[in-house]
Amino acid sequence: MMMRRILWHLRRWQREFSRPMMAGALLVALCVVAYVAGIAPLAKRVAAQRAGIAQLRTAQAGTPGAPVVRAPAEQLESFYAFFPGDDLVPAVLERLFAAAARENLDLPQGDYRVAKESTGRLIRYEIMLPLKGSYPGLRRFIAQSLQETPALSLQGASFVRQGAGDIGVDAQVRLALYVRRTEEP
Repeated sequence: MMMRRILWHLRRWQREFSRPMMAGALLVALCVVAYVAGIAPLAKRVAAQRAGIAQLRTAQAGTPGAPVVRAPAEQLESFYAFFPGDDLVPAVLERLFAAAARENLDLPQGDYRVAKESTGRLIRYEIMLPLKGSYPGLRRFIAQSLQETPALSLQGASFVRQGAGDIGVDAQVRLALYVRRTEEP
């Protein structure tokens, strides 16, 4: 019974109103549905985000915002404090060998030499590692070594595969380790 009444009203409106008016009414109805379903929830989220930003700004205003200005000598000391002391070089080399072993890489013998800088308090160790193993293992070794020792940098790497069917890769990895002199010359 209710459905018949709705259909009767729709037919009556169709006779009384033209097609463009009916299309306009339908568009208005669709806009109301879109606003209720989509725009209103987004407006609430935007309001919540703005309230959060305002709250953070008031919290930030309560803290001293001026950066601490340090003397150049203090800045230089904190820079050098980042680097490990030269007495930790054997521990770093042991970590490199352990990382190679964890990735099942063959590292028969590594080579390193000291390159002292003429100025400053840093010493650079140039490390050459001939490695053999899988390519993914070599990549993990390099990434893990650089992550474990921030004062270590990758200078270069070369990869050679002997044949198309070979699983293993021969690699030459060149690293530089920067350490701070613990005793003045």
